[in-house]
Amino acid sequence: MAFKFTALKRIAAGALGAAILLAAPVLPAIAQQKVKLGTPARITYSYSPFLMAIEMGYMKEEGIELEIIEFLGTSLLVPQVANKSVDIGFPSADIVIINRQPGKDYMPVRFFYNSARSNIWEFAVLENSPIKTIADLKGKKVGIGALANGNVPITRGMYKEMGMTAGKDYDFVPTGVGAPAIRALTNKDVDAFNGFDAIIAQFETAGLKIRRLEQPQKYRGLLSNGFMVHEDMLKSNPKLLAGFGRAISKGVVACEANIDFCVRNTWKYYPNTRGDGGSEAEQLASGRHILQSRMLRNFDFADIGGARRFGEYAPQVWKDYIDVLFDGGELTTKQVDISSLYTNEFVPEFNKFDTAQVQAQAKARQ
Repeated sequence: MAFKFTALKRIAAGALGAAILLAAPVLPAIAQQKVKLGTPARITYSYSPFLMAIEMGYMKEEGIELEIIEFLGTSLLVPQVANKSVDIGFPSADIVIINRQPGKDYMPVRFFYNSARSNIWEFAVLENSPIKTIADLKGKKVGIGALANGNVPITRGMYKEMGMTAGKDYDFVPTGVGAPAIRALTNKDVDAFNGFDAIIAQFETAGLKIRRLEQPQKYRGLLSNGFMVHEDMLKSNPKLLAGFGRAISKGVVACEANIDFCVRNTWKYYPNTRGDGGSEAEQLASGRHILQSRMLRNFDFADIGGARRFGEYAPQVWKDYIDVLFDGGELTTKQVDISSLYTNEFVPEFNKFDTAQVQAQAKARQ
């Protein structure tokens, strides 16, 4: 198989300067359209199903040649979709909701595929830490990957509900993710770390003994990241978006059917995800643990009407999100037009494939 690697100049301040052009296995000739996919963080195992969609040829079957560009935070990524520098983004929802308040400059973007369907953000402390609850974080330093991360508005809102004020009762400390975050927590440069599930699982695979702090129920059910485009693209290229979502859905099914191959495939595209220490078996077990932390919570789509409907949004989750942002002081009004935030128009196409066939294809890979 041939894979093509390219480098791009910086896309935005704070964005990574490297991008990887990913090609799928050779398939019958189909006209390919290059599509730039922006992620709000460095690639981890949480993106493994997307890489499976490339490796298994599902993107190429839809006429898509995917280029992945890594950003450092949702607030950096969303403007790039709004100005069409990036075709498809994978941000969290809070920045877009906040922007939809009356009086704000309207960013013409909309979500079209619900991917991370529950709150991926967690709080971790060392196992022997005296901190037992989120309320105990008052007066403490909390590590985060970056100030532009999508969890920051929600975490600020949660703290405000608990009577805490930024700069007075708590401080966010940008540590980065991976090894720098692990060092910050181990060395007690921060008292806790607030990061997404795959990053917290990585702490465990690195041998760090941690505890997760329980979050209030109203926050646990919030949706997280989804695929978003400029509104013009919804009208100009619906076939591409339908095909992209179908390929992503197949990638999830393929990962579930052969999770070990899914982990190894992630190493293939992004060798840095593998890590340096331990045997291959240990590295595989580590990758499996991190990937399953996301698969079990966010790629199980049986929550709408009891049916598995890839990519579908429930209106209520948007209402819940607005309530949380308003109660936490991130919104000045609840009068946000939910219909302007997302569309479910492509959901039937996302689910138009033979699940058994995809599972068989994945199980055949070594």
